[in-house]
Amino acid sequence: MPENTTPRWYAAKSNNFGIAELPGSPVPQSVNRYEASQKPSTSRLRMPSRSSDRFIAVGIDFGTTFSGVSWAYSEDPDLIHEVSHWPAESQNKDEIQVPTIYDVATNNFGYMVSQDALPIRWFKLLLIDDKYVKYDLKSCEYLYDAKWRLEERSMDVVGLIADYLRKIWQHTVSEISVQVDIDALPLRVAITVPAIWPQYAREKMKAAAKRAGMLEYRPIGKTVLQLVEEPEAAALATLFERKNYPEASVGEIFVVCDCGGGTVDTISYRVKSMEPFCLEEAAKGDGKLCGAFLIDDAFESWMQNRSGLRFSQCHAPKNEFRIFVNEEWEYTMKRAFTGNEMNKEFIVRPPAKAFSKFKRVRGQSDSYSIKGETVRQFYDKTLIGIRQLINDQRREIRRKHNREPKKILLVGGLGSSRYIYNRLQEEHQNVLQPTRAWSVVARGAVISVLRNTFSSRDFAGTQDYKLRQTLHRLPEVSARVSRFNYGVESGVPLYRVFPPVDITKDRGDTVHDRNPVTHNFTEYVKDATATKTYFNILLCVIGCEYEVPWEQMHVIAPGVRMVDGISLTMRFQGEPKWSARVGRNTVERDVDVQYTK
Repeated sequence: MPENTTPRWYAAKSNNFGIAELPGSPVPQSVNRYEASQKPSTSRLRMPSRSSDRFIAVGIDFGTTFSGVSWAYSEDPDLIHEVSHWPAESQNKDEIQVPTIYDVATNNFGYMVSQDALPIRWFKLLLIDDKYVKYDLKSCEYLYDAKWRLEERSMDVVGLIADYLRKIWQHTVSEISVQVDIDALPLRVAITVPAIWPQYAREKMKAAAKRAGMLEYRPIGKTVLQLVEEPEAAALATLFERKNYPEASVGEIFVVCDCGGGTVDTISYRVKSMEPFCLEEAAKGDGKLCGAFLIDDAFESWMQNRSGLRFSQCHAPKNEFRIFVNEEWEYTMKRAFTGNEMNKEFIVRPPAKAFSKFKRVRGQSDSYSIKGETVRQFYDKTLIGIRQLINDQRREIRRKHNREPKKILLVGGLGSSRYIYNRLQEEHQNVLQPTRAWSVVARGAVISVLRNTFSSRDFAGTQDYKLRQTLHRLPEVSARVSRFNYGVESGVPLYRVFPPVDITKDRGDTVHDRNPVTHNFTEYVKDATATKTYFNILLCVIGCEYEVPWEQMHVIAPGVRMVDGISLTMRFQGEPKWSARVGRNTVERDVDVQYTK
């Protein structure tokens, strides 16, 4: 290669690890040479046959404070069911969500956990390394308690999440079996993750799902698992249900604000076409750890430290305090609070022993009043985060599209709060609060599974009118905005094969979906014992075994042999999907990917 070759950057544009261009890089004992010809993949998803490729799509919203599951049958994809009838201490709870709590002492979860137990909470947040969590969040009681109790039992967070997901999965399979013969149908499962999660946390999530038994062998066929980002899932479900509303028209832009228990995520989409219903990301989405858990922590901290009550005097104080929080806050005041109440004070009923002995003697220990202004302060940190995320989206939309978003759609469990809605509506005047906000993420995950399995072309010629119409109604994200990139420098002298890479290059570019990127390579091998080729891409190393043994490789110089026909391909399906071909065998297969933090 000429010494004065001008470097060319092939920094892979990605939308949370989806790419538009992909390079390769060498590792010791081998050198990859980028082939000038780039052959776009022409493969497409195969249309499911009417007899053998039917399946059940399952979407799992594993949340910080509550979790939920939805599902649909591939032959009736516009009918999305919500799993309910969660097991409880007395009788099953006909709720569409279940608390994300687990009692390691009894192996009970959700509503099965006794009110006087001390379950682990907020353990989803432990998937993020401490160094990436703000100091004030580390001090939250539940986070500290969860981490301490895991360490005390020598447990890892992946194992705890696996135990919880196992309970969720067993109940889900049982509930689906009531309506369909689940043993006769393959399963395709999507678990939602926050958009701001790094790749190592996503890998832990997949490991937990596997340990939970979700991918166990089934005679009917392999269970397929994928990850879906929570804001995209929320947007898919919300816009699907609003497709026929007046504001949904070609060219209009919507901001979806998904307010959950742990994270608040915003994402914006522009309607590209109505038939089929096609969306493209209008501005780079974002998220923050500013969900409902901050509101809960503020309430509990105030009650314990500033209310004047003495919960330390109660018998088993944490247990009685937990009952008080559930009954007087979580399921009552918090959900009913609007900020517009005529009554300026709210009455709660703490445990009797939390009052002073004097008040107990005088019979004044049955109620306690909290000023409305104090309740509003519990929401302050979360509202600041929500406002900033929405304002950032609006600013970016104006910069890129020179217009305001048509509507701001407020979804998620916390998104159903009328107080949050009222405060945002005062500022923006175009906020909508769709119904069924609690299950929107799980339903969107189901839509993502269906859309990743079917494509518009698959049903273009089908005679099944219902399926064709349903496919046109289901929203599809055709383009995303890159947030990260992978890359190495290509077309440079060999002595410069490991240069630093500008990882910010190409962020913010539009990346079109369903256009997997393939780059072809030739590798020069100097070690006769080498059996594997590696692609050293930013943030991950991808390995794939040779199809050709050393003896059959082309000799190009003493001690140097060549392998051609190497290609690396990436698709985006909620996470990076890598595959490689090595040698003349053109069978595509998965590769071994090791992500760095």
